[in-house]
Amino acid sequence: MGRIILYVVTVAMIGYILTATVAYKKSAVSGVPPQSAAVVKVPDISTSGASNANSGNFNETGTLIFYPNNVGPVPYIFYQNPKGHTVAKALVFSVSPPSGFSSWTGARISVMGRLEQEHVVVSRISYISPP
Repeated sequence: MGRIILYVVTVAMIGYILTATVAYKKSAVSGVPPQSAAVVKVPDISTSGASNANSGNFNETGTLIFYPNNVGPVPYIFYQNPKGHTVAKALVFSVSPPSGFSSWTGARISVMGRLEQEHVVVSRISYISPP
């Protein structure tokens, strides 16, 4: 059962990446330039009360992917941890995501922020290279 779920998730991710790549290439062909801002600083917020045992600094480079949910697409960074395993973390912005951010889909990015369980509260995000 676990292998079937893993297979379905993998196929869905590949399909989404291919769709995002085609959309990116269409925008490049149509003359619409990709996002030109290389670095976006996002205001950081502090949490009150005791710090979470799973919180800490986050500074990773990986691939930006958006997954749909009930409200809208959720940005994730996919990166490799020190053991070589692929890890995904949801990106959370204290105010709102930068404008034009969705054009970064599939791009290589660098994210700095605060790790809180399964997501990262982003303080800085940098566009490194296209997909």
